[in-house]
Amino acid sequence: MCEYYKGEYKARTGGSKSMVGDVCKFKFSYATDNKESARTYCEEYVPYHIQVASFGPETTCLAEATLICASGWVQFFGRCYKMTKELMTHEQAVNHCATQDKKSTIAFMHREALPFRIYDYFTGVYSLWLEASIAITKDLIYDVKGGHLLLAFDGYPYNLPNIALARVAPTEKAMVLCEYTPRMNQAESNYLLKRYGEIYYPTIFTSDSAYVRTASDLQRNDGKPLRDHKYCKHVLRPFLQTDDAQAAVPTREFLDALKKERVAEIIRTSVYSGDSKVSSRSNEACSASDSRNYGMSFPTSGGSPLFKSMKDDKIWRKDEPKEVCDGASWSTGIVLSRSFSELGLEAMSDARAAPLYCQTSFDVFEYGRCDSDWNTAYRKETGQKYCHRFFSEKVTYDEAEKKCQEHGAHVSGFTGQSELDILDKMLDEAKRKGVSFEEYENVWIGAQRRAICTRLGIEGKVGGFNPDPTHPCSRRRVFEWVHGVAQNPPDFENRWVADLEPNFVGDDEKCVELLKGVKNRWNWPKDPADKKLNDVPCDLKLYYFCGREAPIVKIDA
Repeated sequence: MCEYYKGEYKARTGGSKSMVGDVCKFKFSYATDNKESARTYCEEYVPYHIQVASFGPETTCLAEATLICASGWVQFFGRCYKMTKELMTHEQAVNHCATQDKKSTIAFMHREALPFRIYDYFTGVYSLWLEASIAITKDLIYDVKGGHLLLAFDGYPYNLPNIALARVAPTEKAMVLCEYTPRMNQAESNYLLKRYGEIYYPTIFTSDSAYVRTASDLQRNDGKPLRDHKYCKHVLRPFLQTDDAQAAVPTREFLDALKKERVAEIIRTSVYSGDSKVSSRSNEACSASDSRNYGMSFPTSGGSPLFKSMKDDKIWRKDEPKEVCDGASWSTGIVLSRSFSELGLEAMSDARAAPLYCQTSFDVFEYGRCDSDWNTAYRKETGQKYCHRFFSEKVTYDEAEKKCQEHGAHVSGFTGQSELDILDKMLDEAKRKGVSFEEYENVWIGAQRRAICTRLGIEGKVGGFNPDPTHPCSRRRVFEWVHGVAQNPPDFENRWVADLEPNFVGDDEKCVELLKGVKNRWNWPKDPADKKLNDVPCDLKLYYFCGREAPIVKIDA
């Protein structure tokens, strides 16, 4: 239509994911004397969202067509239309529209201006079938009982003025205008949410999404990782008319935009500790953790949650997240009263309720494939897909971590028996290729002794842990996965190579090695120590595993 009126046209980029629609500047040889009259004229004659209306000797309308119609269809007032210049009865017209690609219907007169815009755009049309509400059709001048509604551009056959409605006999024929409602997209949702923000909390826009503040007082729920997403779908459904919404992903761009709101309040986010579980709330003592296993759950096409690690994203305040007292720090929030230069996520108590931001989302996430030289593990416990790679170079733990980071990974971990089996099979393969696993030739995994579990922390007990199972330095909790490579507490309790392990010899054994083959050490079993663990000093030189989450890809919803 922009070309029809010789307007200045700017096409959108990015298709349905574009933040703005197609824009056109229309100029009409019609004088208006103020902004109100200019906008009234534009809204009457331009069937798109009016961004700017300028008055003067000529009226200028800057309009945005946010929705996208299929090829061969034209958009008016948020609907898509297709004219078939063939005479049909009403029954034939209904069937014709139903067989179109978009399974359309006969056009409905949802605006009084629609017939005039149809008349302006479509040429060579004298009459067409149309539907309308009872409020419009109750007082028709030409009204055949049991007939069907028709829009007569030429009113002469019905003794009516041009561009008039008439109900005619079922045997009459007219041309067909089919209509369908296009799918909601990012540009249209942005327009609606911008208007919503004019009467409620301002909508925040980034380069690829819109964020809406809610009045939510929800707390995080261990058993329902997707509850925030479902809540946001309900909140935004009246505006989007679809479920294309989710809990806000706190990107750096979003945080920078949030600074401008300058409101002294706390915002809760859906990022949480992947180590959170009900069974871990029973610890009587409060202790800190360095695991940093924080991320966010997303729905997949199959409906199951996918936990995406966000521990390394540039969204955290300095020295965060500080995980202490389990449930007291498993949630995250944004404290807007902080110094703007420090605005970022910080650990927050699960018990704390605070407003939540929702965002538009037109994507479904799935895991992609691990690279060809990495092995794949599916973590049913957390819904993650993880990639592992074995390196036969012998280095210290810190050197191994640095080398793993060069691959976008960390020294790896495991969540249960099936994943440990995969790691052990990788060592079998390495052995077949000539890698030696003699007495002290073992493999680093990404767990370390908790900082509080010093000799003083375990209360001077003999060995390397406190025998009280509820103690923060119990055999089950004395080590933890770091860098979020697996869920804490680790599945170590029955995997130590001997009952005396971990024994913390010399108060220096702060790292963990995965064993392979027979190890002839004092008080150790003489059987192969495959899949068993031992604590060792971190400056030994061992082989190592690197691990990283499989790439997460977006799939059109």
